Amino acid sequence: MRQAFIVAAYTFKESMARKTFIAFFVISTITLLILLFALNIEVVDGALASLSFFGKSAHGGLHIEVEKFLLGIHMGLATALFTAGIFLSIFATASLVPNLLEKGNIDWILARPISRFELLLGRYLGGVGIVSFNILYLIIGSWLILSIKTGYWQPQFVYASLLIILPFAVLFAVMVFLGVVFQNSAISIMGASLMIFFSPMLFQREKAYALLSKKAYQLILDGLYYISAPIFETGEIMKRIVFQEAITNWQPLIHLLFLIVGYLALASWLFFRKDF
Repeated sequence: MRQAFIVAAYTFKESMARKTFIAFFVISTITLLILLFALNIEVVDGALASLSFFGKSAHGGLHIEVEKFLLGIHMGLATALFTAGIFLSIFATASLVPNLLEKGNIDWILARPISRFELLLGRYLGGVGIVSFNILYLIIGSWLILSIKTGYWQPQFVYASLLIILPFAVLFAVMVFLGVVFQNSAISIMGASLMIFFSPMLFQREKAYALLSKKAYQLILDGLYYISAPIFETGEIMKRIVFQEAITNWQPLIHLLFLIVGYLALASWLFFRKDF
């Protein structure tokens, strides 16, 4: 495992050299600076007394409870990261495995004393680490800024950030698998994007059962659901955590964990069988 962590660290450095990490970090930093300097909040007796953004004040008698205001801001940031953030992460990491398997790169690396499993696992951990650092940097940074400005601390927003990282971890495992099979960044991006696009439809697949004439079609839909990342359901759980609502079904998160292990195991097996 030590070798896998060395590869992960190398992947992190490679991302910095390719400016991927720096681009993520700059976008996150700009967002934090806007919250820090452009958003001014004054709280009196648990309610917003004044609110201004880039010097423009909100008019019309605010009288909004601070907790509700923070929930709205937190939900907006979490939703933006869950959608745009995951897509940006896909594009930023799609080339990690195809680049690794390029002729010349892979020959040089495999000549070193490292197993193929450790090499692929390290590449995966490096990609997840790049995205996780930036997401946590933005989430924790914005949480600290808003909490200090208002005096209200809502840690559930930080917990919800983990449910942004987990779906990406699954999608990246899928991209690792596709990268090993096709050695093509575009195919990896399309595969992960299609999973996101079809997730709401597969979640509501039971509504389509009545329109299907054969049981086999239902089994196909079920099969597609179980090999796809339940992004839609994870997003709903994230919303419940932000709004401090009870979570009655943890099955989507267990599903995600099984998919990570499954796709990485399959990718490792195929990688081991490839002749370079």
